[in-house]
Amino acid sequence: MGTACARELAVRGVAVTLVDRAEVSSGTTGVGEGNVLASDKDAGPELDLTRAGLALYDELEERIGSPARIRRKGALIVHTDEETWEREPARVERLLAYGLRCGLVDAGEVRELEPELTGEILGAAWFPDDLQCDPRAIARALAREARAGGADVRTGCEIETVSVPGGRVEGVRLVGGELLAAGAVVLAAGAWSRRVAETAGLELPLEPRWGQLVRLAAPRGGPPLIRRKVVDGSYMGSVTSRDPGLEVTTVLETTGDGDVLVGSSRARRGFDTAADPAVSEAMVTRAARLVPVVRDLPVAEAWAGLRPWLPDHLPAIGPSRLVPGLWVATGHEGAGVALGPVTGRLVAQAYCGERPLVDLRPFHPDRFAGQ
Repeated sequence: MGTACARELAVRGVAVTLVDRAEVSSGTTGVGEGNVLASDKDAGPELDLTRAGLALYDELEERIGSPARIRRKGALIVHTDEETWEREPARVERLLAYGLRCGLVDAGEVRELEPELTGEILGAAWFPDDLQCDPRAIARALAREARAGGADVRTGCEIETVSVPGGRVEGVRLVGGELLAAGAVVLAAGAWSRRVAETAGLELPLEPRWGQLVRLAAPRGGPPLIRRKVVDGSYMGSVTSRDPGLEVTTVLETTGDGDVLVGSSRARRGFDTAADPAVSEAMVTRAARLVPVVRDLPVAEAWAGLRPWLPDHLPAIGPSRLVPGLWVATGHEGAGVALGPVTGRLVAQAYCGERPLVDLRPFHPDRFAGQ
């Protein structure tokens, strides 16, 4: 979010300082799968944002080139449960009405697309335009573009507070006391945004939502074990759930190097980023119901990260009216890679008086005030 906002503002001639407490993409961006998905969405504001985000990846691929490692492999939402499968035709119709390319495929067609998916299934929804990318490389490229556009990129700088004397933002104060004066501040601190927002007096009920991934070592030399992104139909319910406890479902795909990446898990348990071997075992066991061969692959590594979660499952994007001069770009939960570049463009368009690509009203950062 931060590098995208900085890049889009800088190329419009705005004087920008990008402040990162570590190195660019060393937080949540650096540990994600790199998925850009419409397949897990439904009609509504988030889908509007997602469509614009997907379209922007055509431009990113042209600008950044091979380091972005964009793989347009598509996604299958696979159903093993009668209830989710019965609801899928209506969702696909809604998405088609939005202009997305998608359709239903039966179990036989799924196995033609994914020969190793031999577990019992009822069918799937197929989304050919979903893609995977390297979010670290993209974030770093955006930071380079911001610098080339005149931005000052400062890493290893941690913000202590947003300075709001007299009720209007006047900059940020760094740990150590230095004040960076600014007429506007864009808050794009991911899972850590709530604390920064509180220093400015903005109520933002954002929490870190922990998630773990497992990489399984796959044999080299042959075709990939999994050719597309494979998502269990229960995943969508897990994403939108407000339950703070652990939820495990199945997401499978092959990495750019040929290994198998297994997810997905969610829990709200603070800023703990420790990986849990029991969760790894649960994810692999569950994934093996769809793709039995993953049970025989050795675990290469497991790691966890923090998604910025908001209770209504919509990000906060745009200017605060309650705190003049404060702009917000956070709360995208697990869709930050997909929505980061377009969020940066939307913030810059709104700041510079352009008409935003997407209506920002559903994402207003003041919507939680007084709740």
